Amino acid sequence: MDHSRVSDALFSVEGLGVGFDTPHGESPHVGVIEDLSFSLERNRTLALVGESGCGKSLTALAILGLLPPFARITAGKMSFEGSDLTHFNDAQMTQLRGNRISMIFQEPMSALNPVFSVGWQIAESLRLHKKLSAAEARELAVESLASVGIPDPTSRAADYPHQLSGGMRQRVMIAMALACDPDILIADEPTTALDVTIQAQIIDLILDLQDRLGTSILFISHDFGVVSHVADEIAVMYAGRVVEHGSAANVIDGAQHPYTRALLQTTPRIEHSLGVLPAIAGRVPAPDERGQGCAFQPRCALASAKCSSTRPNYTRIAEGHGAACHEIAHV
Repeated sequence: MDHSRVSDALFSVEGLGVGFDTPHGESPHVGVIEDLSFSLERNRTLALVGESGCGKSLTALAILGLLPPFARITAGKMSFEGSDLTHFNDAQMTQLRGNRISMIFQEPMSALNPVFSVGWQIAESLRLHKKLSAAEARELAVESLASVGIPDPTSRAADYPHQLSGGMRQRVMIAMALACDPDILIADEPTTALDVTIQAQIIDLILDLQDRLGTSILFISHDFGVVSHVADEIAVMYAGRVVEHGSAANVIDGAQHPYTRALLQTTPRIEHSLGVLPAIAGRVPAPDERGQGCAFQPRCALASAKCSSTRPNYTRIAEGHGAACHEIAHV
């Protein structure tokens, strides 16, 4: 991975490893994310792209200190304004989470608490991080709902999650994530469960809020169609590793890794409307099935004998663009 810009970044991940404990205890463990590196600059959007099981959401949970009990960071560091988050204790992470770094979770119905009104839930975050009075927090919660385009926000603040549509719930999640003016917003598949029209509205809303607030965004998705509208840079993940990284234009228009190209071919286009949408044969291997070579090798049409025995190094293709593939010179 090219680390040339890491030192100037607001946030950077360097050589991150995350492992799952085995039935035999913490050691040995199964490596789920391995040698993961990327950086995020102020007021920029980096998209992590890949299929389910590639480690995208687990990366977000690691950043926020929300890994499940059987998972742990095994290597690397995560630097935010010069501080390594891997050394933060629970109290420090609680102060950071939702305040300086916020997240829009993939499914708002499971992320929102069903027994509290949406206004109360936003106000509670404000009271925790900004030390506001109950009245001040309620007022700001209503303003937050208004800022994400929710009509009659004073009335809607009293509603419970089940009383809102999917699009409205996602707007509430965005309002909650941005209420404390975070430096970084992690958006985990924020449009997956929504219809196309609502998807476009949510994407426009996120971009508009970024323009107004200057927020840096880590956008997690499997959909290049969505990513092409939001990302400044793209990091393609496969089986816990970045296999290609570069500017959005370089990755989308000049993809070099076979996996990136395969993902792009599965993105719906007008020409697919009369035929069958291409699919990538096979599946992402489980962490204990990856072997010693390239994890994509069993699904790759360009794979050679070397691919099954030796893991490819990350190769610089051009300024700010690289990929990890033995066949890179022939792609």
